[in-house]
Amino acid sequence: MRLLDERSVELIDRNSIAARMASGRRIRVKLGIDPTAPHLHIGHMLPIRFLRAFQDAGHRAVLIIGDFTAQIGDPSGQGATRAQLFPGEVKRNERTYLRQVAGALDLRRAEVHHNSEWFGKMRLAEFLGLLTRFALKSAWEREDFQRRLGAGKSVRLHEAIYPVLQAFDSVAVRADIELGGADQRLNLLAGRELQSSLGAVAQDVVLLPYLIGIDGKEKMSKSVGNTINTEDSAASMFGKAMSIPDGLIIPYARLAAWLSGAEVASFKRALAAGANPRDAKLTVAEGIARLYHGAAAARKARSGFIRVFSKRDRTAGLPPSPAGAGEHDPFDLLMRLGVRSKAEARRLIAGRALEVDGSVIPSGRKAVTLRSGSVIRLGKKRFFRVP
Repeated sequence: MRLLDERSVELIDRNSIAARMASGRRIRVKLGIDPTAPHLHIGHMLPIRFLRAFQDAGHRAVLIIGDFTAQIGDPSGQGATRAQLFPGEVKRNERTYLRQVAGALDLRRAEVHHNSEWFGKMRLAEFLGLLTRFALKSAWEREDFQRRLGAGKSVRLHEAIYPVLQAFDSVAVRADIELGGADQRLNLLAGRELQSSLGAVAQDVVLLPYLIGIDGKEKMSKSVGNTINTEDSAASMFGKAMSIPDGLIIPYARLAAWLSGAEVASFKRALAAGANPRDAKLTVAEGIARLYHGAAAARKARSGFIRVFSKRDRTAGLPPSPAGAGEHDPFDLLMRLGVRSKAEARRLIAGRALEVDGSVIPSGRKAVTLRSGSVIRLGKKRFFRVP
């Protein structure tokens, strides 16, 4: 309960969750993930770590692979209708998901289901019976749908039934508690509603925060380009974590590095007393790298970063550049390095934020020459080495 109180956004209903835990009964804790893309970032791993915490406390982790619902796509928080996926794409994505999830969750002790187990066999009459238990008003009034409609964008009928499908997942696995991001509130509450209407005990809900990306502005997202990916090298993870704004130190300590409450409180006191934020970032960055690569690799990433940035040795320890040796258009180069748009690329070049081998790339330059071993600087703290 202490962990939930410290790190969740909302508990529905907290008293019920506390009573379940105090009962001594093994709680069934559900998390559903849709394999809609081949790779995960550390923001995706947050609910997995909560599920592992329940698992380590002796409860039953129930992981649902949404191989059926991934073909529809969760509309929560989306600005447009998702592109529908084919079953083969979902299956390929699932293989990479499970490999990455296994680094945080003990799959041998977990109960893993695919929701095609029940939806693939459900008859139309049964599905229509589920729909009768929900009012159209609840879908129509969703804020994300209203924003899209207000912007002249469409909402497709299949998107409106997504919460019904996620709700039935809870019925199918007899969930006691469901975990999900704060933007999934309506989906998780639909599970409570459906369980109650079918005469079962309603699940409780743990709503989790989302992780702001390393740009300090938006939710971590591959489409925005502000991610630390689960399969990044330890050095790359470390360098990206060191680039976060100072205001993200505490959220990253708590949610990304998964440090203890005592460690997070210590950071807060030190920063309030005027400590150098860089020292706290070093610990947070090492904590993130340790979660995904182990203690030895994290220590090596830390010493490499200090050598590169504190001792000005920029010839080793840098993450590899996505762009190889050769001639590159400056704007294309920046896009390959993770810049979101050409407008932002123009702003960075105008601000002298792109440098190759110590030379600033000025506005108007038509091509940038990269050689094997070249060092690229993007902004104040992001460096890459050309393979």
